[in-house]
Amino acid sequence: MKTLLAAIDLESGSILVVKRAVELAARLQAKLHLVHVVDDALTLYEPMVEISVRHRLKQAAETALQSLFELLPSELKAHSCYQVILGKPHQALAKYISQSQADLLIVGRHHIEPLRDLFVGTTAERLLRHCDIPLLMVSTDSVEPYLHVMAATDFSRSSHHALQAGLWLAPEAKVNLVHVCDPPFMGFVRYDQDDLDTLLAEKKARLEQEIASEMAYFLADDDQSRIESQVLTGNAQQRLTEAVELHRPQLLVLGTHGRQGISRLLIGSVATAFLSTLPCDVLVAR
Repeated sequence: MKTLLAAIDLESGSILVVKRAVELAARLQAKLHLVHVVDDALTLYEPMVEISVRHRLKQAAETALQSLFELLPSELKAHSCYQVILGKPHQALAKYISQSQADLLIVGRHHIEPLRDLFVGTTAERLLRHCDIPLLMVSTDSVEPYLHVMAATDFSRSSHHALQAGLWLAPEAKVNLVHVCDPPFMGFVRYDQDDLDTLLAEKKARLEQEIASEMAYFLADDDQSRIESQVLTGNAQQRLTEAVELHRPQLLVLGTHGRQGISRLLIGSVATAFLSTLPCDVLVAR
């Protein structure tokens, strides 16, 4: 049986995280852990009353977390638990992930706000650097199973791990596997339109062949008929944004350590611009 860990920040959006975690745990027949971290920085400047403050914070958090736990179906409670822990959020969660041998970390938008800072120093970014498990960011209030998934790939190990995690979370979903090709020197070299069309057509053909080869190797145990591949040309952020708007997936799957286009997507200003307005849940993996 797999283990899912839902990091609950006890903000108003926490119920969305719990609902999605319950849906996944029930469907995947997985154990579910609800965890809240009381940031020890909150009492850093209260040395005289540190123990008392921590105790009150933890007690209040346990009461709030228990109320969320009571919402779980009775059959799920039997192999689920909740816990409040103290520490720096990313370190405490990383330790808990290791101890519980969790397979997936689920967080909400409020847990990683501001979203535009996702990959520049937040708890989620630190978790991705210190943990090897995929991270699901819940941003919608839907609890329907994921039936439409879009996965961006650059053929790196990271994007393969992300895709495999997405296929596991959505075993019945149709998957759009997208690769964005940004031909080098396109802004500096002048091409005749016919030559440009030929160049792009040849590159797309090679990439489509590579996708087919990679899928056969990495996805041998999955039903490849549910995966439709697509090669797009142009700016990665722009084309992926257009693809998301066109296909409106319930879940977008991304790797965090790409070898070409996707690496640029997930680092720096391109990532913040793209992720800050994302209209669906996001699964990221190393």
